[in-house]
Amino acid sequence: MTVTGPPYREKLISAATCDEPVIAVGHSGAGALLPAIADTAIFVDALLPHPGQSWFDIAPPPAQAQLRGLATEGELPPWHEWFAPEDLPLPDGPLRTQFLAEIPRLPLAYFAEPAPVTPAIRQAAYIRLSEPYDTAADHAERLGWFVHRENAHHLAILTDPEQMADLIMIGLAEITLA
Repeated sequence: MTVTGPPYREKLISAATCDEPVIAVGHSGAGALLPAIADTAIFVDALLPHPGQSWFDIAPPPAQAQLRGLATEGELPPWHEWFAPEDLPLPDGPLRTQFLAEIPRLPLAYFAEPAPVTPAIRQAAYIRLSEPYDTAADHAERLGWFVHRENAHHLAILTDPEQMADLIMIGLAEITLA
């Protein structure tokens, strides 16, 4: 979903909110929005909630500088262009082509916008797929969440959907049985 104009997060949350109980699964940057959408969530290689803080408030200074340096006229290139082509763990073929075609450009202002202040997640699990998310997985463990560490890659949710679905179901079983 592409959202134009601020408040970006509020519009994304509004589009994802429903009146029924929801179990949300969030990957990557979507993790920060999960508390506003559901009280039960599975974070998959995802940012943790950071209520009232922006991505720039929580990101390491080198990552902040990299993102700011990529912006042209306040807009970032598509996500895959933030990294070297060989760092994208998708083989050539239809999946890669479709994935790349669907990556939107994002305004740099999205990353400066504070995450919503919401009640804490009631039940959560964290599935760590790649090393850059070790810190988030460590923090999730300190929060008492079920954490599973898989040695995969950030986009394994695309390249190995059956295994990822199994891991999500394991995480869900762990938090609903707790």
